[in-house]
Parts: sequence; C-alpha cells; structure tokens
Amino acid sequence: MHEGKPLLTVVKSRIIDDAEPPLGPEDESLLQTLSMLCSFHTAEDLASFLFSPTFQHLTANRPPFVVFEIGVYLDHTKTLELISSTKGVVFADVQSSGAFEDNLHHVENEEDAMNQLVHWHATVYDEKQRFV
Repeated sequence: MHEGKPLLTVVKSRIIDDAEPPLGPEDESLLQTLSMLCSFHTAEDLASFLFSPTFQHLTANRPPFVVFEIGVYLDHTKTLELISSTKGVVFADVQSSGAFEDNLHHVENEEDAMNQLVHWHATVYDEKQRFV
C-alpha cells in the first residue's frame, strides 16, 4: 500500500463520437466511474490500468470515441490528453510542454506508457514552482 498523495489523476474529458461497437453494461459502468476523478499513486499503476483487460475492452478495437485527461495530482493545471483507438493509446500534450516530439506520443506498450508518464510528469511539474 502506498503512503502519501497520488501522483496522477485520470478523468473522462469528453465524448467525441458514438462508440462503435456500442458499449455493453460493463463498459458503461467503467466509463461512468471514469467520469469522476480517479487517482493513481505511481506512473506504473496508471500504465497498468491503461493496459488492463477492463480498460482495453472499453477502448481498444474501436475508433476513437472518448478523450480522457491525465493530470498531475498536486497541480491540476498540468494535463495530458489520452486518446485510445484501434491503433492503441496516444498521449496528446495539448499544453505543448515539450515532453513529446510534435506533442504526441503513440504508446507502444505498458512499459512505454509508464516511462512516458514519468518523463511527462518530470517535464511539467516542479514542486518548487507549484505556487508561482
């Protein structure tokens, strides 16, 4: 069990299209849960969730239909969009922090997701500059 505050958050940001194929009850339930702010203590925890069978069932093998927002727990102004589709997970840095080339990163696998989340967090968050 982790002590202290979480590192990252995830929440459903917006629906951009109809889900095809239509969502089943379990997918609807997960999407409803993700409509509330969910927190993760480590980048590894979040990466594991993104590649879990439950999240993959909701998002994989479908054209993009929902955008999620990943945020820094201690500074909710620092965000990253997560879009999932038939081609996998994409991190879109709409704030152009410089963490990713062309502000996009096509995630290769769970380990890559973890590494890129750690890299993004280190790029955008500085404890000393938090309240400036």
